[in-house]
Amino acid sequence: MSTARDFITLAMREAGVLGVGQTLLAEDVNDGFTILHRMLAAWQKKRWLVPNLYEIQANGNGNVSNPIGPGQYYNAARPDKIQAAYFKQLNAGSGPSTIVSFPLSPIWSYEDYALVQLKGLASWPQFFFYDGKFPNGNVYIWPIPDATYEIHLVLKGPIGFTIEIEAGNITAGGALYTNGVYNNVAFTDLTGYGSGATATITVAGNTVTGVVLDNAGDGYDIGDELTVNPALIGGTGNGFIWTVTQVTDSLDAVFNMPEEYEEAIHYNLCRRLTSMYQYPVNMEQTKLARAALNVLRMANIQVPQLKMPPALRFNNNNSFYIFNADAR
Repeated sequence: MSTARDFITLAMREAGVLGVGQTLLAEDVNDGFTILHRMLAAWQKKRWLVPNLYEIQANGNGNVSNPIGPGQYYNAARPDKIQAAYFKQLNAGSGPSTIVSFPLSPIWSYEDYALVQLKGLASWPQFFFYDGKFPNGNVYIWPIPDATYEIHLVLKGPIGFTIEIEAGNITAGGALYTNGVYNNVAFTDLTGYGSGATATITVAGNTVTGVVLDNAGDGYDIGDELTVNPALIGGTGNGFIWTVTQVTDSLDAVFNMPEEYEEAIHYNLCRRLTSMYQYPVNMEQTKLARAALNVLRMANIQVPQLKMPPALRFNNNNSFYIFNADAR
């Protein structure tokens, strides 16, 4: 599997910065990684460059708004926007398989949200507004939901390279666990938004005394706090916390995107490196970079169904009605 360092080295060679048989200096590798990171961060903001969407969820809590970010009420990387949202009514008196999802309509700007007259109204949710403040965004659901409503937010999936756990420490061993050695136990996030990490857990004296990583997962950050479901380590106990202290060197992180991204990253990174080192523009690289991006556009584009405003859907007093075959 290719790493960030591999992409940088090959792009440096094609851009003419690196000659045959030469080795990049450490400062050139670091500069190349900075350019690569900035490019992928910009791509993350464009829906047609992101191959997937995913959902996060949280119950209403009666607050006018709640933060979204690593370890926040909505636990995810801070998004630049929320693609869509809906909610479920949990006390509808039916089983999980028959719970109905109800869409939430977007309020596109703070100026429009400011026009809501009764901002503290607690009732059936209808709208969502996202304030993309930094470092954590802020999500408003209106009318305000309580815990009987489950809010779902649809976000763009991350693009780039894996960020795996390198090391961590037991910050709380917990109590009343069942003694034994348990293999390939999945971690559960207390903070952060990583996934996929597993470990061999040793319990002695009814407390967790050892953790050995089996799978380093992806998407973790230093300071993330993890735990495990007691059902996976004997069925008793609580309070165990394991804190991430190191993640893999990003330069050697493994590429985890579909293969069609490789050419797009390569040629677009070449163009940026050519500019950085003040080399003449290579028109062939420019054409290849544009063509590779068009491949991603065709692979990823999803066009939602057109929805017309209510004022254009109803024919009152002979007003325009787009779906009326008799409209003149």
